[in-house]
Amino acid sequence: MPYFQFLPHIVLFIIGSLVGLEASYKWHSEPFVQRTIEPIPLAIAIIGGILINIYAPLGFLFLGFVLGMRPGYGFYESILGIVLALVLWVIL
Repeated sequence: MPYFQFLPHIVLFIIGSLVGLEASYKWHSEPFVQRTIEPIPLAIAIIGGILINIYAPLGFLFLGFVLGMRPGYGFYESILGIVLALVLWVIL
């Protein structure tokens, strides 16, 4: 049974990645990469970074959303969310 311990984490990360990919295709129709930090994915990454320390499956859902965005989008937001999660993990 220990194999199923992390199943909700994996499933919610995959669902978040798929939803993030679909949302980023709706938000960005242009084929080039913008080098700006977007507020909505940044907020989602910050929420995911906080939640991963409180309730990990839900945090993986939010971080998977930002990590699953189109290539070139959501990179800086993902890094900020992961760094926030690591800082909170060390503090808590």
